[in-house]
Amino acid sequence: MLELRSLTKKFGKTVAVNNLSIACKEREFLVIFGPAGAGKTTTLRLIAGILKPTGGEIYLKGDSLTGVPPERRNISMVFENYALYSHLSVYENLAFPLRARRYRGEEIQRLVQRMAGILRISELLDRRPGFLSGGQRQRVALGRALIREADVYLLDEPISHLDAKLRHRMRGELKAICAEKEATVVHVTHDYREAMALADRVVVINKGQLMQLGTPDEIFRRPANEFVAGFVGDPPISFMDVEYFEEDGKPGFRIPEDGIHLPASPEVGAYVKEKGLPAAFRLGVRATDVGALPLEDDMHKVPGEAYVTETLGYRNLLTVKLGNNLVQVVTPPELMFRVKDTVWLDLNQDNLHVFADGLAIAHPRPRAS
Repeated sequence: MLELRSLTKKFGKTVAVNNLSIACKEREFLVIFGPAGAGKTTTLRLIAGILKPTGGEIYLKGDSLTGVPPERRNISMVFENYALYSHLSVYENLAFPLRARRYRGEEIQRLVQRMAGILRISELLDRRPGFLSGGQRQRVALGRALIREADVYLLDEPISHLDAKLRHRMRGELKAICAEKEATVVHVTHDYREAMALADRVVVINKGQLMQLGTPDEIFRRPANEFVAGFVGDPPISFMDVEYFEEDGKPGFRIPEDGIHLPASPEVGAYVKEKGLPAAFRLGVRATDVGALPLEDDMHKVPGEAYVTETLGYRNLLTVKLGNNLVQVVTPPELMFRVKDTVWLDLNQDNLHVFADGLAIAHPRPRAS
C-alpha cells in the first residue's frame, strides 16, 4: 500500500531520516514511535510531499510519488500545531475539505455533525479557533483530516495536547473511527501507551534509523536491542551490568560489586562459543516479570536491599538495590518494605532479557497459561 525504500532526508550535515525502509499494509494502523528528534515528523512530511527526500523512494499503491505534488497524493495529514483556518468557524473548518471536493450541501452537514459528535465538539461548531482551548483545537484538526476519504491518513501527535482523561478516551475513539473508515493510517507519537494501544504494528526509530518493526507484543516482549527495550514500557525496564563466567561448564552471570550469581540461558552459552569474549553483557528485567519477598524460598534466591517504595494504590513500585544496579519490581499493595530491608528476588533465565554489545541475544521464556 505505502512503501518507503531507503528514504533519506538531510538538512545540511544533519541526517534527519537515515535510509529508512518500511511498508504499511492497506487498512493497517502503523505507529511510528520514538523520542523527540528521532525523525518521526520529518518522515510524515516526506510522505505527504511537504518535504523532498534527499534520497530513496516513496511508493503509494505501487506508484512512485517522486515529483507528485502534495495536493495530488490523496493523503490527509493532521499537524501537531493544528494548522486551522483562524477566520473560519469550527463548522467551516470541518467542512472545508468536503467543499474542496464538491460534496453536496446536505452530505457536508451530515458528515460534519457526525464527526463533531464523535469528537465531542458539537457545541463548538459556531466558534472560531481563537476561542478554543488547545485540546479543542486539536480535536477540530483531527476531525478535519479524518472527515474526507483519503488513501492514507498521516497523524502527527493528534491527541498529545489533550488532558490525560480525554486522551485515554480519544485513543479508543480514534481507533474506532479509523477501523470504521477502513483507513490506512500512519500515526506518530512519543507516548508508549498510545503506541501500544493504537498500533497494529509499531515502527521504533531513533536518530532517523529503524530500530525495530513489529507488533506491540513483539516490541515489548522481544526487543531487538537495548534502545527498544529501554524506550518501550512503563515502568521502564531495569538494566544490570554483569560479567560472564562458566562454572562446571554451565554459563552464568556475576554482578561484580557483590558477587551475586545469576544463571544464563543456553542461548548465552551458544553466543559466547560462536562470538567469543569479551562482550559487554547487560541484563534487562521488567518490573512485572520479577517477584519480591521478605524471605528466601525456592524461587526467590537473589538478595537485594530495598531502596524506595512508590505507593500507587492498586500496586506498589519497589526499587531494589543490587550492587550498583537498581531493579524495579511491581508488588501488591499489602507488601511493604522499609528502606534497607532485605528483599529476595526471583531473577532467573526465564524472566531476563540478555544483551551483548547492545543487541538482544536472549529473551524471557513465555509464561505457561
